[in-house]
Amino acid sequence: MIITRLIGGLGNQMFQYAAGRALSESTGQKLRLDLTSLRKYRLHQGYQFNEIFTGDFQIASNLDLFTVLGFRMRRDTRGSASPDPSVLQKRLGRKVNQPSHNYWEGFDSLSGPKYLSGYWQSEKYFKSSREKIAQAFTFRDILTDENQRISDNILNSTSVSVHVRRGDYVSNPNVKAFHGICEWPYYHKAIEHMRASLSHPHFFVFSDELQEARHELGQAKDITYVTGNVGHLSYYDMMLMSQCKHHIIANSSFSWWGAWLANAHGYTDDGHIVISPKNWFARSTETIEDIYMPNWLRF
Repeated sequence: MIITRLIGGLGNQMFQYAAGRALSESTGQKLRLDLTSLRKYRLHQGYQFNEIFTGDFQIASNLDLFTVLGFRMRRDTRGSASPDPSVLQKRLGRKVNQPSHNYWEGFDSLSGPKYLSGYWQSEKYFKSSREKIAQAFTFRDILTDENQRISDNILNSTSVSVHVRRGDYVSNPNVKAFHGICEWPYYHKAIEHMRASLSHPHFFVFSDELQEARHELGQAKDITYVTGNVGHLSYYDMMLMSQCKHHIIANSSFSWWGAWLANAHGYTDDGHIVISPKNWFARSTETIEDIYMPNWLRF
């Protein structure tokens, strides 16, 4: 089987699932999700796939982990546990650590049981299974009340999602140093580009810091601030983003998937515009290229 390690927020987990799903499809194996690290992870909302999406998501048992990773032990003559060398040798190479933030070409050559550990943030890892992954990530819920009103407005306008990602990108010094944030000139330039390129666009702003977004982006008639989807309900923002026709994303896997799902689920057309930040990470030793879709603009 293929086991993929889930860690991080919803968007990161979706990348990890997608890579594992594609590898399981190409090698004809079962896919299991390892939640061990996620259970100890205190940021974001934990594991929610079964609550949010219609796909069939199977969790790795301890036996699954033991089978793939080789945590089988034998007793020595004094009764203490020690690794069985033959088992360990058999399982050498089964754990695959992502070697780069960009696409790793060795992924396509993997075969046999594997345990995937990484973020796998590129469609190149799962393009071959694009339709099946889009189907698995079909949202389960039916929107109601304010979210339904917003959805109606999104579907009946030239809608543009705008994702302003702050949260731990600001509050956590280590996260801030690595990721950085999209500064306000990026959003102003992106919005002006949309206004110049589209006929009567309407902007739907999603943010974990709406007060700051209102202050910086203003109260123009063509801007709607989406409120109320917080905590374990924050996935509704991704659901609404995925209904928009065009997108201004942050350096965030959350809005990456909002834009990707919009196209995969058929809410866009040939004129779909996605504007993304030219620097995905503030601090990185490599140039990040493969997270971007080929037709996305970079500002």
